Amino acid sequence: MPTAETSPRDTTGRVQQQLVKDREVAEKEAAKSQLRDAQVAEAARAEPVDLAAPQVVEVEESPVVVSEKLYEMRVTEDLEDVTIGYGNVYNFEAGRTYKNVPGLVYNHLREKGYVWGA
Repeated sequence: MPTAETSPRDTTGRVQQQLVKDREVAEKEAAKSQLRDAQVAEAARAEPVDLAAPQVVEVEESPVVVSEKLYEMRVTEDLEDVTIGYGNVYNFEAGRTYKNVPGLVYNHLREKGYVWGA
């Protein structure tokens, strides 16, 4: 029986061999990377955590400035004991002009159709 030799023109066999070599190298690199990751994780778990030690946290205090847009509006109907937001109860008379209305109140009444001309 003659031995099977690959022809120099057979690129499929050479490409196949190169792919096998590349896969082996990639698998070895992946195994090394996994080993390094496991070692780092093990080192992190080996360090004890002292829960009784006071942790110093620096808190920088700065003033909080909240500027909400205020509106002027008139309502289309009498509204009594309207609760908008937590603990905010309002009474409105139809046709009366209200100044310095918080945006939350104005937007809520406008969405419901109670603001005149909106």
